[in-house]
Amino acid sequence: MNSLGLVVHDEQIFLTKVINSGMEQGIFTRDRADEIIRISVAMANKYVLQQEIDFRSEEELAKVQETILKLVGIGLEIKSRGDVDEGIRLIMESSPVSLFRLAYTRIDTLRNRWRRLLLNHRVEILVSSDEFDCLSDLTCQRLSEMSVFTDSEIYTIQSITLDDELFTTLGIVDYYESEVERYEFILRLKDILPFKMLNLSPNVHAESLSEVDSIREAVINTLIISTYLDCPDPVSLQMKDVREFLTKLDMGEVADPFPEDLEDVVLDVIQELGEGLEEREGSILAREIIKAGQKLLETITKEGDTVNSPSENTFYKRWSRLVILSDIPDPISRILACQGILDEFDFEVLVDQLSISQEKDALVIIEKLPWANLQPDQIIRLFHQVQAYQPAFSKQVSLTGLSPAELIDLLEGIDSGALKVLAPALKKVMGQLSFNLEELELLEALYQADAVSILRMANPPADHDLNSLLVEYREGSEKVRRVIFYSCCGSDFFPDLFREAWSIDHGFVKKLARGIHSADIGTFLLDAAGQRRPTILKSDQGPELEFQSRELNVFFKSLPEGKKSSAVRFFTKNFRL
Repeated sequence: MNSLGLVVHDEQIFLTKVINSGMEQGIFTRDRADEIIRISVAMANKYVLQQEIDFRSEEELAKVQETILKLVGIGLEIKSRGDVDEGIRLIMESSPVSLFRLAYTRIDTLRNRWRRLLLNHRVEILVSSDEFDCLSDLTCQRLSEMSVFTDSEIYTIQSITLDDELFTTLGIVDYYESEVERYEFILRLKDILPFKMLNLSPNVHAESLSEVDSIREAVINTLIISTYLDCPDPVSLQMKDVREFLTKLDMGEVADPFPEDLEDVVLDVIQELGEGLEEREGSILAREIIKAGQKLLETITKEGDTVNSPSENTFYKRWSRLVILSDIPDPISRILACQGILDEFDFEVLVDQLSISQEKDALVIIEKLPWANLQPDQIIRLFHQVQAYQPAFSKQVSLTGLSPAELIDLLEGIDSGALKVLAPALKKVMGQLSFNLEELELLEALYQADAVSILRMANPPADHDLNSLLVEYREGSEKVRRVIFYSCCGSDFFPDLFREAWSIDHGFVKKLARGIHSADIGTFLLDAAGQRRPTILKSDQGPELEFQSRELNVFFKSLPEGKKSSAVRFFTKNFRL
């Protein structure tokens, strides 16, 4: 580096101002600049070793020297209190090392304060023993993870590392010091906000606490509304209280930022919570309360459809995240009464309730489930996440609306016992869906033992016509032939496919026929005959069937006696020939 100006290229930083002013006045000499550079290089070498930086990279070394000089500048600004003339005097007399240490010590202290923010940020939430026994693992987890910080604040604290190169001016140091001071005060809110009252209140339930977005903001919002309405319990509200608050609130004055009567309430809350605090902390408290109140009013203004919804279900779900509600509606009754599509909030509640309920209670819930309100993905997850009740789900579920891919996803997690129960619903939807050949192969692979019945419910591959199917059958593996053969049963071109399959390998067709149950063999023969009924012939050995197709007659004669008899009974009963 040839000059100090090349190293410290930001013309706005304090060190540059001091150097430029000193040079203009003829006070700052070239020898002093060279000395500062020499000392900064020495400090940079020690810094590289201490921080384990790659000393082989010229780019990294240049960054280090620039960082060192900027920290020297910050130390100079701290010591001179931002006075340029005083800075000129100090830089001529003081060691750059002492200036660097002054800045580095302050930044390192700031960094340590920042790291300590998440050491003890959890809010102690107490629940009664009866409540604890009734809580699900998910709710217990939510309670144990409650923080006085919001999720976005926790993310900010975790993501900011405050590396030395971040600090180019004292102003940046001051900014992060003010930020850490605010976060430290939020930690103090654990003692200032009435969390103890929250734990002692007979009206507060653990489930309602677990739903709030931010326990700190929910308590503040509840204090503001309960004070506004003069409620008996300052830390909990009923839904009627919230509706009364919305009725009394003059929405036309919300942009003030507070309506006059609400502003008085906010000041009362600040005064009551801030009693005994020092002026500095009282000022930060006021900002936090005002910020929470303004955020609440913005939510009311921007989300009027939900925060003032006539639907008790929608109203509860929105406000259970904003304030602490004491009158929690029964979650299952609320879900069962819901007329619209089930959202993720209610779906999680449903899964949770099914998991913790006694079997007889769970079965009652399943019988009343509004399946039409469940989205396909929710139906799939319900089967997969609550596997113990798959047979019960299979009796009640409607699969209408699932795509082929979604149906395959569902079947991947269903055992064979539940699959048998699911068969009627499956048969109803399979005829409405269009599977391609690859999807049908996936179906066949899922349930090899039940593959025949599943494939026979399906339509022929949607991505093939008769000619291409015949080509696929001739050239395909046994698996592909099996999938094509069974999925085409009942189609208009199945007779052509049957004849082609027989001509290629009649032994394989006989093998495929073994997968057809005796009760279904008559339907199968009718499909292979193109819905043309056979003639029933009488013989000494009993009735025989004669089809118009030579191949089909040979095939029929090759069937076991039991299946022959079943086929004869089928045609006799249904066609009375």
